[in-house]
Amino acid sequence: MISTTPNETVLIQTLFEMSGITSEKVNQMLVAIANDAAKPLILFWDINDIMKTTTFSRKFLEDHILNDPRIQRYERQREKGGKRVWLKEPTSKLLQEIIMNEWY
Repeated sequence: MISTTPNETVLIQTLFEMSGITSEKVNQMLVAIANDAAKPLILFWDINDIMKTTTFSRKFLEDHILNDPRIQRYERQREKGGKRVWLKEPTSKLLQEIIMNEWY
């Protein structure tokens, strides 16, 4: 560990603050990094997951969201009549885009 005198510590702190690096920003970045590292990696989600996340009913999702060609692009189904899944990240972004930009 590098030992510093109080004057060096004050100087270093002042230089950081002058360049926009504050203890609050460092703390925010550390919290963001920890939150990202703690998030589980979810690649796909099914209609039940979408229902829980959006609080929309299955019928509403089927009628107004899941039939959108942009969403269908990320839908996968192993066999006819089998469980459907969607790639989570792009469909969640599309859901947000549809709701925020296309609904009144």
